[in-house]
Amino acid sequence: MGTTGRHPLIDRAYRLRREGDRRGALALYAEAARQLDGGYIAARASAMRHAADLHEELGESDAAWQGYQAAWDLYRSLAPAPDLDVANCRRPMALWQARHGSPETAQAFWREAREAYEKAAMATGLDLQVAFDECDRHIAGLTP
Repeated sequence: MGTTGRHPLIDRAYRLRREGDRRGALALYAEAARQLDGGYIAARASAMRHAADLHEELGESDAAWQGYQAAWDLYRSLAPAPDLDVANCRRPMALWQARHGSPETAQAFWREAREAYEKAAMATGLDLQVAFDECDRHIAGLTP
């Protein structure tokens, strides 16, 4: 793990993504997840979630969903899973479901994300109003 508390490949992948090199970032996130197999579950799940985001941005929706699901499974294996990580995983899963899957599932995921953001805000003191607003907007938009 690097000085930031994350795997150095995750830090490099983040920089590549910000510079617009999605394929390069995806490769680094995937390699970080492989190297973190068997330890640092939250870091591995985060790398997998970011890789899934990149798959979605690149139009690879099946690979994106598989990545989100794998990250979700890892987060759920933590006892307890960090609320902010749970919310940040459910959020793109909700977006994916709204685009490619079920509006009902998307709405349920948005509700789970909203609840997890609330818990994270209470536990950390972070101002997550922007996240609350996004969740509320999507929940309202998916209500029949």
